[in-house]
Amino acid sequence: MRIRCMTFLLATCFTAVAQPLLLKGDLQVHDPVMIRHGDTYYIFHTGRGISVKTSKDMRTWTNAGSVFDRNRLPAWHKDDIPEQNGHLWAPDIMYANGMYHLYYSVSAWMNFNSSIGYATNVTLDPADPAYKWTDHGKVIDFRNGGEGVNVIDPNLFVDVDGKWWLAYGSYKAGLRLVELNPATGKPFSTTPPLTTVTTSLGEGVFIIQSSEHYYIVASRGICCKGVESTYQMVMGRAKNIHGPYLAKDGKSWQDNRYTLLLAGDEEEPGRGHNGFFTENDTTYIVYHAYTRSAEGASLINIRPLYVDKDDWLTVEPEGNALFKRMMR
Repeated sequence: MRIRCMTFLLATCFTAVAQPLLLKGDLQVHDPVMIRHGDTYYIFHTGRGISVKTSKDMRTWTNAGSVFDRNRLPAWHKDDIPEQNGHLWAPDIMYANGMYHLYYSVSAWMNFNSSIGYATNVTLDPADPAYKWTDHGKVIDFRNGGEGVNVIDPNLFVDVDGKWWLAYGSYKAGLRLVELNPATGKPFSTTPPLTTVTTSLGEGVFIIQSSEHYYIVASRGICCKGVESTYQMVMGRAKNIHGPYLAKDGKSWQDNRYTLLLAGDEEEPGRGHNGFFTENDTTYIVYHAYTRSAEGASLINIRPLYVDKDDWLTVEPEGNALFKRMMR
C-alpha cells in the first residue's frame, strides 16, 4: 500500500528510462491518481461515481467499477450543485491512520459553484467483507473556499509535523490551501483561514516535499479538446508550505509565474493533471495525455520523477537522481 511521501532523499540512478512506462488495457482517463493496496495498483479518476482502474503490474490496466453506485449517489451532491449528474471529478487518495482517505470534486461543466467531498474506506479490495465507502459529506465549497474560486481538484498533503493540508482550485481566481483537522478530514471551522497560492494560475494542483523544498505542480493551458488540447504541467517550490512558491527565475506563483515541467508534443499535444506515487526507490508522476494515435483520447501515462543538479523536479534522467521517499 502507499503512504504518501512525506520527506524525500536523492538516490543516484544508473539504469533509468526517460520514457513513460509501456501501458496497455483500459487506459482512457481524466485526472488520474494512483495508490497500491496489497498486490494491486489502483487508479482513481474522473467519472460517474468516481471511476476506478486496477493493475497487478502497473502496466496492464482494467476498468474496475466506481466508488459510488452510479444510481445511488450521496444526496448532498445534487442538493449542493443542482446541475450535478453523478460525474465526479479529479479525486485524490491517501492512506493514513489505518484508512484510505478520498477527496473529490462535485461540480458541473462550466458551473464554477463547486464543492469538495470526502469519503473513507478501510480497504480498496471489493472482495474484502470490510469494503465499504463511507461518505462524510462536504469539506469546503465556493461559499467558504475563497472569493471567486472554483473549488475543485483537491490534493491532500500531510506534512512531516503531522498537519493535514488541502490544496485546491483552478484558473478562476487561482489556487488555495487550507489546513484540515486530521480527526475529521475537514477544516477546523466553517470559515477557515486560507492561503492564496495563485490568483489565476493552474488547476490539478499537487504538493510533494523533499528535505529542502516543498514542490508544487499544477496544469495550465487548454484541456478536454483532444488533439487541440494545450495542457502542460508547471512547477514551483518553496521553503514553507504556505509559500510563496517560486519559479526558477525567482518570480512568484502568486504573480502567476511558473517553470515548465512537462509540455505536450506532436503525439501527445496536451499532458496534464498529474498525481505522484512512490514505491521503493522511485516516485512516479501519473497524468493523462491527449493522444493523437488514439484519435485524441485522454490516456494514462506513468513515468519516473527525477531531480536535477539544482534540486528542481524533472522527467529527464540523464545525469540526475531519482526522487526517492524516506520512510518515516
